[in-house]
Amino acid sequence: MKRDWYGEYLAACSGTDRPSLLLHVCCAPCMSAGIEHLAGHFRVTAYFYNPNITLRSEYRRRLDAVVKLTDALGLGIAVKDGGYDPPAYDRAVGADKGGREGGSKCRKCISARLDAAAAKCAELGCEYVATTLTASPLKDADFINETGAECAAKHGVKWLPTDFKKNGGCVRTKRLCSAFGIYRQHYCGCTPDRLVVAVTGGIASGKSEFTRILASLGAHTIDADAVTRELQTPGHGIYGDIARAFPDCVRDGMLDRKKLAAAVFSDGEKRRLLESIVHPAVIAEIRGRASHSDAPVTVIEIPLLFESGTQDIADVIVNVSAPDGLRRRRAAERSGMSAEMFGKVAGAQWTDEMRRSASDVTVANDGGRDSLESRARELYAQWLKLTGR
Repeated sequence: MKRDWYGEYLAACSGTDRPSLLLHVCCAPCMSAGIEHLAGHFRVTAYFYNPNITLRSEYRRRLDAVVKLTDALGLGIAVKDGGYDPPAYDRAVGADKGGREGGSKCRKCISARLDAAAAKCAELGCEYVATTLTASPLKDADFINETGAECAAKHGVKWLPTDFKKNGGCVRTKRLCSAFGIYRQHYCGCTPDRLVVAVTGGIASGKSEFTRILASLGAHTIDADAVTRELQTPGHGIYGDIARAFPDCVRDGMLDRKKLAAAVFSDGEKRRLLESIVHPAVIAEIRGRASHSDAPVTVIEIPLLFESGTQDIADVIVNVSAPDGLRRRRAAERSGMSAEMFGKVAGAQWTDEMRRSASDVTVANDGGRDSLESRARELYAQWLKLTGR
C-alpha cells in the first residue's frame, strides 16, 4: 500500500512545540511551495547544498534567489551555503554522469544530497531534516522520502516526509515567485538544455571578433550595440526620449551618435542620464531575443555588462582582454579614435582586473586571430557538451 507522505507530514506538524528542522533547499521556487507552513511549525534552517549545479554563475544565482525569498518573507530563516562543489557531484554519480534525466544519475545525485543534508542536520543538532525536492513535479516523492528516511536514520536524526506538490504547492510557488521577482531556472542543474553566454570586455579588446568566431561555429549571436542603434532610430520608443534629453545631438531627424558620444563621455551626469534611458530598453529587448532562441548556445556581445548591472542575463560570462597599448592602436586604426576619447570611454568602463574577477572565463586576445579562434573552439565545445548536444 502506498504511503501517505503528506499525511505523515501533517501529523508531524500537529504538535504545539516548534522543533528544529534543517531544510535541504534545492532552489527558491521549490522552497516557496511549503516554507511558510514549515516556519509555522518548526524552527527552520535552510541548507543550500547542490553540487549538481555545473555552472558557478548559476549556483550563485540560485543561492541569491533563496536568500532573496527568505528575506522577502521575513520568517527569520538562516541560509547556510553548502558550497559550490561540482567534483562532489561527479563522485556521486560516477559513470552515470551525462545519462538521461530521471534515470540512475538523478537517483544517485538525490541520494548524495539527502545524505549530506542529514549529516549537516546531525552536526548542527537539529531534530528533523527534510527537503524541498518534493515540490518538483519531475521528482519522485516516494523515492525521495524513502531515501531521506534511510539517510536520517543513518545519522541519528528524524526525517520529515513531505510532498510539497500537494495541497496547492504549485500555486503558492507561482504566487510567491511572481510577487517577489524570484528567479525560476529552466533546468535542474547538471545538464542545461541551452546556454546564454555574455561576451564583454574593454573597448577594442576584441569582443566582436571573438563573437563572430563563435557565430561561425554555430552559436546564435546578439549584438547589444546593434540593438542599441536599432532602438535609437525614429519609430522606436527611446529615440524620442533621447532627442528630448539631447536636442543638440539630433540632425535631420536622426541622432548624431558621434556628437552624442562626445557629449556624454565628457559629462558624467549626461552619461548617467543617457544610460537611464537606454539600458532598461536595450536589456529588455536582448532578454526577449535570447529567450526566443532555441540554439544550444546563444552569445550576447555586451560591452557594459557589469556597468549596467545585468550580469544575470547570462549563464556564462566571458571577458575578452587585451593590453592597453594594443587596444589603443586598434581603436585608432578601426575608427580613428583619438587618445583623449579612448581615455574617456575606457574610464567609464570597469577595469580589466574588475571584469576578470567577476567573469567565469577570461580570454587573452594578445596574439593573432588563430589563437583567438582556437580558444573560441575550445570553449564552444565545452558549452555544447554541457547542453548534451
